[in-house]
Amino acid sequence: MDYLFGRSRPAVAVVPSDRVVPLHFFEDSPLVQGNNMAVSLTFDAVLDPQKLRLALEGLVQQPGWERLGGRLRKNATGTIEWHIPAAFSHDRPAIAFAHVDHGVTAAAHAAARNIRLPQPSRVPAVVSNPDDFAHLAWTPGYQPGGIKDYLGTDGVDQPVLGLRVNSFTDTTVAVLQWQHVAFDALGMQYVVEGWQAMLWNKPDAVPTPVPYATDPFASLARGDDDGEDKEDHVLLDRRAGLAGMVKWGLGYGVDMLLRAKDNGMVCVPASFWQPQYEQALAELRAEAIAQGTDPAGVFLTENDVVTAWIMRCVVRLQTDARADRTVSASIAMSLRKAFEGDGGLLPPADQHHPYVGNAFGWSNVLVTAGDVRDRPLSWLAREVRRAINAQGTRAQHKAYFRLVRSAGTGLPVVVFGDGNMTQVGFSNWSKAGLFDLDFAPARQVPVAGSAPCRPSYVQENHGPIKPVDGFFILGKDAKGNYWASAYKLKGQWARLQEMLEKEFGEAQPEQK
Repeated sequence: MDYLFGRSRPAVAVVPSDRVVPLHFFEDSPLVQGNNMAVSLTFDAVLDPQKLRLALEGLVQQPGWERLGGRLRKNATGTIEWHIPAAFSHDRPAIAFAHVDHGVTAAAHAAARNIRLPQPSRVPAVVSNPDDFAHLAWTPGYQPGGIKDYLGTDGVDQPVLGLRVNSFTDTTVAVLQWQHVAFDALGMQYVVEGWQAMLWNKPDAVPTPVPYATDPFASLARGDDDGEDKEDHVLLDRRAGLAGMVKWGLGYGVDMLLRAKDNGMVCVPASFWQPQYEQALAELRAEAIAQGTDPAGVFLTENDVVTAWIMRCVVRLQTDARADRTVSASIAMSLRKAFEGDGGLLPPADQHHPYVGNAFGWSNVLVTAGDVRDRPLSWLAREVRRAINAQGTRAQHKAYFRLVRSAGTGLPVVVFGDGNMTQVGFSNWSKAGLFDLDFAPARQVPVAGSAPCRPSYVQENHGPIKPVDGFFILGKDAKGNYWASAYKLKGQWARLQEMLEKEFGEAQPEQK
């Protein structure tokens, strides 16, 4: 009866020859299952969509990579599992694929839709709304619904990995789509590097991943290997109590689920961040000398400075925030490096068996709004670096997941701070090297010499979970510009642009 009235559709039949594998610990979470991901790589060249497809399909068919061609199904008890075809075919392909030939230039397409093509800026600026280009990332009209879109309950046998190629007469936008259970940001690095290797006809350069049949992080989830040398988490005394969690969670949940939001992309040009980075190092080295310590020990990354600057932007928009209001920055961290090698859960890095999945923890920076607004950027960047260094060890990750187990929320997240805090999230994709990809073999019209074909612009779209001020730092382009996107409450991106224009003057598109 439900089927007759359209309330449900037949599920895809289970294929007996499929290899059935349970979800791993990090895959079995609403935080992961609640997001379908799409990363759009824009190339200023016309690329052959079939070469892109065949290369990605070829990667999925390499030994150990078959899971990325898997399907997701619920078993009789309602538990989601991987169903991995024994062999891929025309009827059950390794990836979902779509090609759209728009037949015009990218600029003409944008003008017809009354949207602005993203361009680098000379000063920090809000340059676009990535959702304006969601029709390129997904089938027009599609609204991501999370993992349910992949469970085969609508009669569609959907691989977990997809490719959508948008062809223009001067540009190609290649969109990698996946359900988040497949991999995280560093897992994406291995995927796009393997895709590139296959495109260059170098299958021998593709490493064999850690086997997916068993979960290497299961013991972390259970706490089997805590050992006698376990230590407390460095922020144990800052863990939010029940009342604080409820108060913060209600406010943050209303912002995320009910209030209107805008997506925005900010460009942080090299002409801005590079002097800020050099000044931060100089200030911290001078401070070290004044304190009688070795200035050679001062270390910051470019991303530390970019992260600190974004935190400052978020807080400066909150003009009514008290100086003592807590600001909490949660920075996603890959667990791979900490758990590689002796006594770890993964093979040593030099064995070249990457873990292509989800393996993430968090470092948390707790400061005050007054400090963020008033102290030098060097101070805040150092706080970011200190948190990553202190909380990124194997022992600290174990301590973090002991707190996760004790919380019993079903989420791989612990809340530090208090009920009134400002929350900012960061997922840094710089290591994925998206702007460094070279897809030259896919050019339809070869160019003289060995000029690379790299993305000029990268963006991501995701849903349905869209936390406010959850920033994706997408990386650094060939000109040294950093790009970062996030959802903010409706109107705040416009306010941020006004603030930036007052500080730097009106941003103008960079001349190509």
